[in-house]
Amino acid sequence: MNRKSCVLLLSIVAFVSAGVMEGRAQTLMTRHVREVTLTGQAKLIGHLSATQIMQLDVVLPLRDQAGLDAFLANLRNPNSSDYERYLTPAEFTERFGPTQKDYDAVVEYLQNHGLAIVGGSRDSMEVQVKGSVPNIKSAFHVNILTYQHPYENRVFYAPDREPTVDLAFQLWHISGLDNYSIPHPMFVKKSEYAGGARHRSE
Repeated sequence: MNRKSCVLLLSIVAFVSAGVMEGRAQTLMTRHVREVTLTGQAKLIGHLSATQIMQLDVVLPLRDQAGLDAFLANLRNPNSSDYERYLTPAEFTERFGPTQKDYDAVVEYLQNHGLAIVGGSRDSMEVQVKGSVPNIKSAFHVNILTYQHPYENRVFYAPDREPTVDLAFQLWHISGLDNYSIPHPMFVKKSEYAGGARHRSE
């Protein structure tokens, strides 16, 4: 085999291998990109610092949604053998949650991309992880960008595209990829409420 044929063969192998790797990338079952970043309503500022440590909650999907729907219907049906037959968390996981093999595959995948496991369980169908922005980018194939919030006087971060993972199955969701919405206390002091009412009446 001459040199030209070798180069051509290696190029074909590389192209096919890239296609296989890309074909393995699984999208998630839920959306993660904010509408305001897609429309340009939130002004792009730049990239989140590579030294920023993020904590995420990686959620696995139910294994048998149709089976769960049927079980819940039978749970309320007096003529069913499942009538009021409630499950423990372990029983629920065995019937409808991720398999141990899939859960272990997710844990291994996240660790291989430099993310530290800090919580979660198979029964709760989640893996809680912590890692730097480059780790997040490597694991989920996203860039974490910063934007000017369109309604609040602050900067927020968010992914530039929908995350994907190189697993044989889809994940449900990844919480923590953005801080567009932050918790606000529902409690309002009586004095603050009265002050606000007074200003509105003036």
